Amino acid sequence: MLAFRQLKLFRIACCFVLFFSCNPNDKIEIEKSASAFDIEQGKASILQGDQNFIKAFKAGDSIDVSNSYTTDAKIMAADTVAIVGRDAIRHYIASLMQKGVKDFEITTLKIWGDSSLLAEEGTYILADSIGKQADKGKYIVLWKPETGNWKMFRHIWTSDLSPRAPFPKVE
Repeated sequence: MLAFRQLKLFRIACCFVLFFSCNPNDKIEIEKSASAFDIEQGKASILQGDQNFIKAFKAGDSIDVSNSYTTDAKIMAADTVAIVGRDAIRHYIASLMQKGVKDFEITTLKIWGDSSLLAEEGTYILADSIGKQADKGKYIVLWKPETGNWKMFRHIWTSDLSPRAPFPKVE
């Protein structure tokens, strides 16, 4: 009987501790941390990443361009197999540059998402070294954080030209 009474007192004590140790502000803190992501800051990071990408591309720096992508990134360009991983992307970008694509312009139309993944939608124009348009179209890029920076995780584009301009294939 004594053991039963001790067990009952122990249960009451545990409930008492649990009840008074639960802080209603804990829920508020969880909600604050979940909503702490600032989409405007995310958009600014993506736009800065785009500027770095364009600057590196125009400079002919395929290594710096490929560093804009996550280590597990994938490019899904038309008429070619998916290019997977930063090293393969570097080779693909270098082949584009070697085939005469020198200028790259993008116009971001919309960015949306959350702290784990941002989507960017826009249009692009590619040109050769004398400014002749090689291709134009639209794109989607999925960005995700890697080592504290937003990097391109998935990248896909399609041409608006008809007949579609031949895009260099990965060899």
